[in-house]
Amino acid sequence: MSSRDNARPLESLLARRDPHPGRHISVIVPTRNRHLLLERMLTRIDAQTFDDFEVIVVDDGSSLDTRKAYAGFQERFDSRFRVIELGIAGGPGFGPSVARNIGIDAASGDIVTFCDDDDVWTSHTHLAAMAEVFDSQPDVDLYIANQIAVSHLGVTERAHWLPALVEMVANRPRTHAHGYQIALDELTRAGGFAQLNILALRKSTAERIGGFWTRTSYEEDRDFFWRAADAARAVFFNPDLVAQHNVPDPARQNNLSRSFSQPERWLLSALVSQHIAMSVDSPAIRRLCQVYEGDILRHLSRYWSGQGRHALGMQYARRALAARASFKWAMYTGALAARQLIRGRA
Repeated sequence: MSSRDNARPLESLLARRDPHPGRHISVIVPTRNRHLLLERMLTRIDAQTFDDFEVIVVDDGSSLDTRKAYAGFQERFDSRFRVIELGIAGGPGFGPSVARNIGIDAASGDIVTFCDDDDVWTSHTHLAAMAEVFDSQPDVDLYIANQIAVSHLGVTERAHWLPALVEMVANRPRTHAHGYQIALDELTRAGGFAQLNILALRKSTAERIGGFWTRTSYEEDRDFFWRAADAARAVFFNPDLVAQHNVPDPARQNNLSRSFSQPERWLLSALVSQHIAMSVDSPAIRRLCQVYEGDILRHLSRYWSGQGRHALGMQYARRALAARASFKWAMYTGALAARQLIRGRA
């Protein structure tokens, strides 16, 4: 039985699927065992000035107590909000990629956007601006906005999510009241990627790229973003701050990405880069992925050398050199090779 066969609507939450299909925007929210954070985030969505939307919460195996708590949402939210239960209560979970894909399948809107349960939209006009761009510019398939990132201590870690892109358009006249159409090569030069809280795309585009890659539960958002950017006819950037990303406490493991060790995260990052590169047509995106992979492999080389596993460090040094050649790294790799040779003779 597939993971999607395990999905069923939570009938205790308000109503079944809204009988009026064709919502303009579908908001997809994966969640697991964080109903208080989820309620805070849904309250912000409910405060949007634009009301032609639906919210699809995909609960990925939360505990029975958490699922029971959803019944209390009945007094807070109307029939635009609904929950899909994925798997059994307290089960191992299928992961955020599967959850979001189920949300995309269930979406009735022609525009799909996302928000993580522990983050919030800070602009009440976020959906209104998004809808206006998609309505007025029919060639735009991918929409990006801006957000801040705040640590668990309340300290702003990033004042802009894509600072290089903000700087790139700062002195450029807007092509639309809410921002700019940007070329794909500009997007790759800016680096980084748009986190899902500030991303929207046409449902047809999400379906065309096959949704989220379900083979990874780490950096699946980066993978989705670059494949969507590659498939989009046009990309629009709104530099206005619309959301707040709450960076997980590194000392806690209540966030899926924190459950991986640092070397595991680097390995998964390299794998994601390879998957993007093999999935896209854009040479610029492929080059960006190759550079990123080279940087990750360098981290792995230094890490394992620092742990005393010099042979493994040497292996990753060579792979990094192949992915991203430079004179400095060639010298570093040569020094590691010489050290290995001396140890072998000792």
